Parts: sequence; C-alpha cells; structure tokens
Amino acid sequence: MLLVIAFTFGCGVDVNDCGEIDAKYIKDGEYFLVINLSNQRPNGDNNDDPGGEILADAKVSKSVYDLKNIGDEFCFEN
Repeated sequence: MLLVIAFTFGCGVDVNDCGEIDAKYIKDGEYFLVINLSNQRPNGDNNDDPGGEILADAKVSKSVYDLKNIGDEFCFEN
C-alpha cells in the first residue's frame, strides 16, 4: 500500500482534486467527463514535466454532463 502511495505522489508531478474538462462521453447510458488533473503551465511549456498529462474519468449525472463544457473546471468531491 505504501509503495502505491509513494509511486503516485513521489513522481514530482502535482495532482489536484480539480482539473480542466478535456472530453465528454456517454457509455452504456452513463455520463462521463475526462478531467486533466495535471498541473499544466498556462503557456503550454511543460519541459519540466517528466510524465505528461494525468487524466481521470468522472462519472456524473446527466444534468452535470449537460451543464459542463470542455475547458470548464471540474472538482472531484472527497
């Protein structure tokens, strides 16, 4: 367990509970947002980023799916 935590958080990449919506899709009648959790620089210069994007799928209700657009911020509830 500790190894997983160390690997996940020890890579030098900042991961947030919020991110920008990268894509939206519907699968088997369920609604999903693809969230970019990477701490990207606004100017797109990621030379110091050793890994690249960190993407996560968020299953949401139809009403949230309809309200959110690509590029909007989305935060996971903890």
